[in-house]
Amino acid sequence: MRRFVIASHAHFAQGIAEALAFLVGEREDLTTACLFVDGNDDVAAVAAEAVGDGDDEVVVCCDILGGSVCNEFTKLLAGHPNLHVVANMSLPLLISLLFSDSAEPVGEVVRRAVTSPDTAPKYVNDLVAFEGAEEEEF
Repeated sequence: MRRFVIASHAHFAQGIAEALAFLVGEREDLTTACLFVDGNDDVAAVAAEAVGDGDDEVVVCCDILGGSVCNEFTKLLAGHPNLHVVANMSLPLLISLLFSDSAEPVGEVVRRAVTSPDTAPKYVNDLVAFEGAEEEEF
């Protein structure tokens, strides 16, 4: 089984999970880990519990590359061959991962999602042509 964990400092993970639920519905294969709030200060224990020690494929999406939350999950990679850690998560990235083909190898799914132009940040000013543009009705 493939599971997803959203992990962050403070309540960011819970907030992005709530946005996901609003957009795509509740998911049983998705959990959150909000660290350094509500008594969740033992990052190692929370990370170990979130990953578990079963045979599940676990994709952990963290808030910041090099942050303490991501670093703790990264430490678990050596002992968990079915663990995949993704940093600098975003809502489009999570949607892409959650709706991937579960029969496709998870490493390929993650690599495609993190390199896709659809999940990359966009500077909207550069996408919108203001000068000389006529107003369109939508």
